[in-house]
Amino acid sequence: MRYLVFLFLCLATVAQGQQRFYKLYAGNGFDKGEDILVLPDSSFVVAGSSGSFEQTAQGYLLKLDQQGNYQWSQAYGAQETEEVKRIFHRPGMGYYMAGMSNSWSGGSFDPMLIYTDLSGNQQWIKTFESPSWERIHDGAQSIDTGMVLVGERQAVFGGSADVLVMSLDKNGDTLWTKSFGTTGDDRAFAIQRLSDTTYAIGGEWYVADSSMNKAFIAVVHANGNILWQQIFGHFSGAYQVSDLTITPDGIMFAGSHRVSSSNYDNFSGTITTAGVMLQEITHLDNPTNIENNRICQAQYIAQQNLSVFGFQIMNSSTFQDTYDLIFGYVDPYFGYWMASMAGTVVINEGLDQINQIRATQDGGYIAVGTNANVVDNFNALNGGSNIFVLKIDILGGGEIQTDTVFTLNQLVGLDDINQGTVNLGVYPNPTAAMVSITSLYEAPIELTLTDNQGRVLEKFDMQATYLLDLQKYPAGIYFLTTLGQRTKLLKY
Repeated sequence: MRYLVFLFLCLATVAQGQQRFYKLYAGNGFDKGEDILVLPDSSFVVAGSSGSFEQTAQGYLLKLDQQGNYQWSQAYGAQETEEVKRIFHRPGMGYYMAGMSNSWSGGSFDPMLIYTDLSGNQQWIKTFESPSWERIHDGAQSIDTGMVLVGERQAVFGGSADVLVMSLDKNGDTLWTKSFGTTGDDRAFAIQRLSDTTYAIGGEWYVADSSMNKAFIAVVHANGNILWQQIFGHFSGAYQVSDLTITPDGIMFAGSHRVSSSNYDNFSGTITTAGVMLQEITHLDNPTNIENNRICQAQYIAQQNLSVFGFQIMNSSTFQDTYDLIFGYVDPYFGYWMASMAGTVVINEGLDQINQIRATQDGGYIAVGTNANVVDNFNALNGGSNIFVLKIDILGGGEIQTDTVFTLNQLVGLDDINQGTVNLGVYPNPTAAMVSITSLYEAPIELTLTDNQGRVLEKFDMQATYLLDLQKYPAGIYFLTTLGQRTKLLKY
């Protein structure tokens, strides 16, 4: 098994216990990091979807300590696909995970809410079925630990999609569901709670005069009524608000301006909580050098009175046709880059995505997202994509070359990276009963069978072949371990 080396180029332990790190968590499928929470003790929980626990993508919860070291993980879902987008903490009780599922709707996606205890054990799971498809993109927790979720649904006003807003209480029961839109495609990608009774929503809104989508921000009351809405984007082309963060000046927005199918510009600004536009900036770039620039996430850092933007850029100066990630501090009013503040660049040969940034208690931030599978044969990970977690303290960051990073933290229930010359063959897998095990290793080897909690069930020796009987064990995930190699077994 290869290990992730903690990248300390500028990511070393510093004074007063502050930490900087970049880590990957991977399995043998497509793994996506969608959201991360900073808990009161400065540890973290990560949520998203993974195809490594089952054949289809499942929701998961990953618990990390203050240094990003693995503590535990759990998977949730049914026979089809579950996508977790946001996680919320119910202090002293557990976690909510909001997203969508098509396991109970005959193929179309419906909103989904999962509730667990503080150890990640599922307490219940609910889906909210409707005749149309619905997708959740973001959510905000209400003052009473309920939540308001936003996204899109099959259009009733025209086009293919309308904005979806739904409010749930702490028991997962629906308080109300509303949709609004135009004759075109309208979607909500971001939400932030402004007060005990109001929420800011951002996304894209179709403008018939331009035949394009423009950016929009609306403030919605806790009863679902729209208090005001602004549509903006001053240049030709399509605009989108991808994320919102609340600053002392109002609602700071971040997103993109689509110039053409192959060129996007960064887009940001600030609007007051009363709907007065303070600043709107389209960051025009040089399309011959860097194109497809997008601000994916924004987060205000109160301790520094600065905001952090997470950029996704197509940068031909690194790898051809690849996206790099840039994290940097910006002025919380204008959105201008703070050149005096250290930024962090993540360079990787693949399509990486930033999905969430949160402020940390040390005045820095933590980011989570998806790291495309590294193509370097020396360092290839098992799956098609991996979860990344980037922690930056108040001192800033540095450059991260991800093909120098190895995987230390495997999600429990996922295959470890194979190494050595054991080369176990396991068939059939999944199985209902018997498993045939073959080995090309010349000498006899000892195998250990464990359950998903690491408990040893049996040990046995084999040389060429062995027939393992799983009928006496309940359905679930098991592991065969020998000479440092671990292979997952799924009994149904």
